[in-house]
Amino acid sequence: MQAPDYHEIQAVLGDVEGGPASAEAHGTLCGLLCVAADDLPGAWIENTLGDLGHDASPAVADVLEALHDWTRDAIAGDEMALAPMLPADDVGLDKRTGALARWCQGFLYGLAVRGLKEPATLPDPMGELVSDLAEIGTAVHTEGGDEETAEEAYAELVEFVRVGVQLIFDELNPPPKTQLPDRATRH
Repeated sequence: MQAPDYHEIQAVLGDVEGGPASAEAHGTLCGLLCVAADDLPGAWIENTLGDLGHDASPAVADVLEALHDWTRDAIAGDEMALAPMLPADDVGLDKRTGALARWCQGFLYGLAVRGLKEPATLPDPMGELVSDLAEIGTAVHTEGGDEETAEEAYAELVEFVRVGVQLIFDELNPPPKTQLPDRATRH
């Protein structure tokens, strides 16, 4: 399954009055997936669409359901294929940085809405990662300075977020342990 396109999701959410940016909506979805919310994608779609909820067109719900399915498969898969849904590199760094901050805010919201509130109460490295994501959620790009260095810093932040979220997911959703047969029953 191919990753949904940021601009397609943004266009769909832009059609919904007061709809959140696609980066924030995707971050929220990832946070909910990390805490194994059992009412997905329905509750996430309804929350994302806000007051329109069930009145939204089926096409909008279909696009969001496809985003959910792709994200669930990417975060739970073995290839670490999850990538935050962010604007492409041809978009200005200020807008990409803002989208990354909104993605992190959405992610933290997704965790908090299901009960993970205080990073200090989480075991390391998860607590530290959540605190770092909160810090990235306040990031802004300021003009000036070396653009190449700023681009490299942005790319490193995106990779940090991608890997950090995967680690949080893996910590909160360990694979089931296989039980070995009891020695007494083996011959």
